[in-house]
Amino acid sequence: MHVHGMERFGTNPLSQSSTSCLSEDSQDGNILMVGAVNSLEEKKLKRRQKNRAAAQRSRQKHTEKADELHQQHEQLEQNNTALKKEIEALKEELNYWNQMLKDHESTCPGMLTPSLPTQAPLLHWLAEGLNRGIQ
Repeated sequence: MHVHGMERFGTNPLSQSSTSCLSEDSQDGNILMVGAVNSLEEKKLKRRQKNRAAAQRSRQKHTEKADELHQQHEQLEQNNTALKKEIEALKEELNYWNQMLKDHESTCPGMLTPSLPTQAPLLHWLAEGLNRGIQ
């Protein structure tokens, strides 16, 4: 078989591929370029393989991001729990010092002055000390 005008010059671009060959359709006498069809199929196959690889990388990236977010969530939950414990400890400490202040007020009634009845006794005591030059 020969291709019009191509064998004359000794180069057939379809013979470049190892799967290239020409065949004649027995029903209508048309020449089919099987090599070109195979080349298109190879390109489609390569494109599909590249697409699959890209999709796999994308899924892997999303999985890694989800894992990272999950770890961040766990760390934030731990930090939140620690902060809540610290708040509770500080509240207990505040209650302790408020109770100490109440107990002290009962033993030192002279700390309240009539001019400042709404002010906390400890603050008043500190203010008096500053007025006297005590630091």
